Amino acid sequence: MKDRKHIEEKLKRAASRRRWREAWTGLWKGFFWGALLWLTTLITFKLLPIPFFTLGWAGMAWGGFALARFVWPLLKPINLAETAQWVDEQCGLKERFTAALEFDGKEEWGGFIMKDAQQFLDRVHPKSLIAFNLPSLAKWSVMVLALSAGLGFVPEYRTEAYLQEKKEKAHIKSSGEHLVKFIRQEIKERPPALQPTETAMQKVDELGAKLSKAKLTRDNALKDIASVTEMLKKEHTSLDQNPALKRMQKAARQPNGSAPSETMSAMQKKMEDLKRQLGEKMASQAAMQEMQRKLDALQKAVQGMQDSEGGMSEQMKQSLAQQLSDMAQQAAQMGLNSEQIEAALNNLKAGDIEKLLKDLNQAQVDLDKMLQMAKQLQNLQMQMSQIGKDLAEQLEKGQAMFAKQNLLEKAKQLQSGELSQEDLEKMLQELQKAIPEAADYGKVQDFLKQADQQLKNGQKAEAAKSLMAAADELQKLMDQYGDMQSLMASLDNLIKASMCVGNCMGWGQCSSPGFKPGSKPGQGVGTWGEEGGDFMYRDPGQASFDNSGIERPDMDGRGHTNRGEGELAPGLTPTKVKGQFNPGAPMPSITLRGLSIKGQSEVEFTETVTSAQTDAESALSQQRVPRAYQNSVRDYFDDLKQ
Repeated sequence: MKDRKHIEEKLKRAASRRRWREAWTGLWKGFFWGALLWLTTLITFKLLPIPFFTLGWAGMAWGGFALARFVWPLLKPINLAETAQWVDEQCGLKERFTAALEFDGKEEWGGFIMKDAQQFLDRVHPKSLIAFNLPSLAKWSVMVLALSAGLGFVPEYRTEAYLQEKKEKAHIKSSGEHLVKFIRQEIKERPPALQPTETAMQKVDELGAKLSKAKLTRDNALKDIASVTEMLKKEHTSLDQNPALKRMQKAARQPNGSAPSETMSAMQKKMEDLKRQLGEKMASQAAMQEMQRKLDALQKAVQGMQDSEGGMSEQMKQSLAQQLSDMAQQAAQMGLNSEQIEAALNNLKAGDIEKLLKDLNQAQVDLDKMLQMAKQLQNLQMQMSQIGKDLAEQLEKGQAMFAKQNLLEKAKQLQSGELSQEDLEKMLQELQKAIPEAADYGKVQDFLKQADQQLKNGQKAEAAKSLMAAADELQKLMDQYGDMQSLMASLDNLIKASMCVGNCMGWGQCSSPGFKPGSKPGQGVGTWGEEGGDFMYRDPGQASFDNSGIERPDMDGRGHTNRGEGELAPGLTPTKVKGQFNPGAPMPSITLRGLSIKGQSEVEFTETVTSAQTDAESALSQQRVPRAYQNSVRDYFDDLKQ
């Protein structure tokens, strides 16, 4: 039995080593066939427009082949009989180990065969019989890898039609994603009040989701966008025919026409707080800006003297002290806080330049706060001046928010029962005056008539309910106006999506002209759009823009103020041109194809240049001039205008 056990242990070691060598060989076989699959997929990808993720699947299959061929032999059970037969063949033992396993050692022949096999046991060395060497497929695998690495630097072959189609699908998908993002945010912030508006916005959402899948062709995408755009235009037109909404739209186009969230009483209280903070001797904005300019110049002068090698001389100190003293006196006369300026004067006399600069900087900060409060007060005063004084004027101007607040305040006063007879008479007169102006507001006029009749009959509680019902009707109209704004914003985004899909451009390139805080100017709010901005991609359908009511936080409004004397452009001086004009001589000209006009021109040069510049701007805005030439055309006519 011991002889048999020794033989089995030797065969088990040989079988285990043989199994690991088979796994090693299988690993390289799987690696080779996986690399060959990867190479075939890579060549196909370079020649045909298959998806890029196919390479990933090929790489995963590559690793799967190698791992499967490595693990599979290790999972097989050890077969000692097969191993004994293999060892007999390799060592030339004439089936001694095979016979030893077949016969039992207790038998007469078995013991003899076992002893015979035991004599040759020392000749079996598993390490020498089973060596771990690189198979021939390993060399071919290296060649396949080298070829794959070389193909990695070869660009993919794609036809122009395929590249164009891929680019179009990318822009269609981007447009759809932006539409979905916009419409869902719009519905979240401003839920539709009317069922047709909700249906229209759902159509926009469905269109965006459909485009974002990038399964439509360019023509089909444009057709779907045009269909939804037409539906939204019809719905917007039906709302635009409402006279009350027209008045609200007109009010919104006026400067500061958009109603603030606070009531008139809250605005009045805010104005009083600002006046109290600014003081009784409230200085003008121009005076504060002049003071700010002087402080800035003084601070720069002190910094320059501090940085100089000689430092600050006594004469310089006296000059600065005189300027600071005058500024402190001027600030006191204007009602401004002069403590920081006086502190700066004391630090100057003490020779502490660091504290002097700190005080000047703090004085500028305080003055800037005062200037901001003055601007805020001016804006509130402008808003208050444009708000209707009574209910009739508010309805006539389309200020529905203030009219609603007015009605609710009147209802609250009636419910309190603290109104005098004189106040009731004034309220009754205001309601009677407002009834004709409420004709365009639907049921609002009917409720005002009811309130008027109820007040005449002394029914204050019923009149208060009628006024509250009129306020509710105004709120419904304002909700409908919100639907109009949502539809208009959706139409703008659909036009933008149509431009992106039709012109095969990105969403940022097709951004509709408009001003947003922190963004570059576009829409003509006092400045020209920069290269590559909104002006370059203006929608031909939007020929003009309404800039009323736009406030530039980065630029102060000038309003109806004196701009001073006109200044010439840089490089242009009022000098006389030497020479002699001959009216009868022909002007230098360049012959252009299609133009054959001869004779003497009787049109003023400035009129011609202005007209030509207008035509050029129109051509640029409608993209009739190639992009490569747009800058040159614009610069040329700008130079002529100067």
